Amino acid sequence: MSRREILFAGGLSLLCAVLALSVATTSSPLYATNFWTDTNVYFTIGRGMTQGLMPYRDLFDHKGPLLYLLYALGACLSGTDFAGVFMLEAASLAATLLVGYAGIRLYGRGALSCLAIPATAMLTATCTAFTQGGSAEEFCLPALASGLFIALRRMREGPACAHPLRLHAAFGAAAGWVFLIKYTGCGLFFGLGACLLGWEAWTGGIRRAAGAGMAMLGGMLALLLPTALYLGANGALGACIDVYFVQNLFTYSGEPMTGGGHVLNALAYLRTQSAANPAVAGMAALGCLWGMGSALASRKKGWLFEAAAVPLGAGLLLLTVYWGEMAHPYYALVFAALCPLGFSPLAGWEKPACGTKAAPILCGGLVLAILPVCRALCAAVPLMEVKREQMPQTVFAAIMREEESPTLLDLTSLDQGFYLAAGITPSCRYFADNNLQTEEKKQALAGYIERRETQFIVTRYRDVGDGYELVAEETGVFDLHDTRTYRLYRRLESEFKS
Repeated sequence: MSRREILFAGGLSLLCAVLALSVATTSSPLYATNFWTDTNVYFTIGRGMTQGLMPYRDLFDHKGPLLYLLYALGACLSGTDFAGVFMLEAASLAATLLVGYAGIRLYGRGALSCLAIPATAMLTATCTAFTQGGSAEEFCLPALASGLFIALRRMREGPACAHPLRLHAAFGAAAGWVFLIKYTGCGLFFGLGACLLGWEAWTGGIRRAAGAGMAMLGGMLALLLPTALYLGANGALGACIDVYFVQNLFTYSGEPMTGGGHVLNALAYLRTQSAANPAVAGMAALGCLWGMGSALASRKKGWLFEAAAVPLGAGLLLLTVYWGEMAHPYYALVFAALCPLGFSPLAGWEKPACGTKAAPILCGGLVLAILPVCRALCAAVPLMEVKREQMPQTVFAAIMREEESPTLLDLTSLDQGFYLAAGITPSCRYFADNNLQTEEKKQALAGYIERRETQFIVTRYRDVGDGYELVAEETGVFDLHDTRTYRLYRRLESEFKS
């Protein structure tokens, strides 16, 4: 693409991302806060990192380290609310849209291809897998879209492709990005990478394929090594390996299955999630078919590898995402990275009747439709009615702020925003009752209560026992169509000191 086209597409992508996310994500200023427990966990850890704490070592959770670094950046931009996270979400989606647009331009110069940008923004933001915004999957989308674009560009352009080793290194870096956020999304790179290396070997020999593989590895290590050094320098590398890999693989994924069991499990989720997200499934399938058909029609040397790349990548992505028994609706969001390719027929439609006059009008109409479509279809919209001052988090925060340096333990399950509302950084490693139900965590939580390590405890389902008094009880929104009653306990300082 020319520089002018890149600027236009980049500006349009950013505009569409901001419009869609202003409604779709509860990180948006239109909402009182981001209500999702997972996002609050990430942000609490990110805020802690700005104060010298480390994930895994000091604050326990089981996503990849790059996700917490992103949330630390969001906390640097705005540490008292989700405004900084919203900026990062907008940048992430804008990058996904721009790279997706560049991908479909590989198939033609039709003026209507610009429609893919607002259409993809609406499709991504309104699918049920988007949930409330800020997921690990959401921040994987730009890298997944980049890997797809790089692989297809290299194979479609062939000898005319400039600086192929740089592309291979960028492909490895994109894989490293996803690996450091949530490695279950790396299946796409396995499929694309295998076909890309096969294409290099078929068209240029084993030596060229080996060079491409080394460039991919180098690009991946360019992200992995600095991250590992950062964790190691701060005494958190061992904890990261234990939590992110060992515990995720052997504790969180459920009961072990045979190879056939994993495949059947993935196919079962393909059926259920396609039904839940039909637009995403349909556009991803169309993109696979279009890529196969275009490669077959070209009959260029190595066309078979190009034809197989997207279907194989999508299939392995499905397998790695749904490898274990545990699956949440937002897991399917990664497949939105394949959706722009489904708009490739627009790029191939280059007849004058569909040229420059119709495209701006249609594109402008789609941009104007983003807000009303998202308001009609996004699941989070009812949460706009929640007022910050009426939330239990706000009420409890006012009580806790009466103390000089309050400390808090949130036992409501996952982090539900009480730390952020009160401006408190957790002093306990297991600051929330997360999904990893290990014996170590259970003993640690019981020990915090027995030793009365925190001045306040928020819970919703149990009396914390002697040494604490109930000071407030409030009912408020927990999630879509769900309310919960929370209790705030304060330590009896006279008994604690004695």
